[in-house]
Amino acid sequence: MDNNIKRKLKSVFEAPMPAKKDDFLNQLDYPKASRLDFIKSQAGYIRKQVWVLSLLLFIGTLILMYYFEVSDSVIWILSSALPFISLVSIGEIFRSITYNMDELEMSCKHNFLEISLIRFGILGLANLAVLISLLILLAGKTDFGFFRLGLYLTTPYLLNCYGSIFAVNRLKNREIVYVCGVVTASVSILNALFTTQINDIYTDKYWSFWIISFIILAVFSYKEILKLIKKMEELKWSLSLTV
Repeated sequence: MDNNIKRKLKSVFEAPMPAKKDDFLNQLDYPKASRLDFIKSQAGYIRKQVWVLSLLLFIGTLILMYYFEVSDSVIWILSSALPFISLVSIGEIFRSITYNMDELEMSCKHNFLEISLIRFGILGLANLAVLISLLILLAGKTDFGFFRLGLYLTTPYLLNCYGSIFAVNRLKNREIVYVCGVVTASVSILNALFTTQINDIYTDKYWSFWIISFIILAVFSYKEILKLIKKMEELKWSLSLTV
């Protein structure tokens, strides 16, 4: 039949809306997962090395506190180690892109954007739990206080988050993890050199520097995360138009 005739027939004889479609689908016997089940399943897909690294950092802190007096050296060691937790987390989230699985995941019930956001949340909460645990352990051993100590530990972490997500937003290949690794190593080394070369870096003299740096990095990281989410949404719609 001629295509023109098909189009005319379709416009004249419009198919009726399916009756009781929702009732029919609800009666089907197939596995149904709730939102909580989905979140639990995503936590199970996160590789064990992520949790192991967080646990090792926590145990290492306990060892440092047991054998050494908590000083500026312990703080810069921990602040230089925290970016590596960020690296492992980012690598875990973008494992799909690294192995070219993002398009396959986007065709599933829960698309790539949903999966990535869930993993962001899980790993973010895990990293926050590690950070709070470290602060609780160290706060009573120093004169800095909980907030100030948190500022010293999280500023290098935020710098690494910003640099890594900045790279992810501008690259899409299997080298993303390696680029993020270079960023993390650079941040860690820079932080170690910076804090060891300036003896009074943790004094009131540089207090405003830490606050301003934290705010700037937090804002920049937030903007890059928004760009990343928008990029994933565009990828989702691009794929849907090709189906």
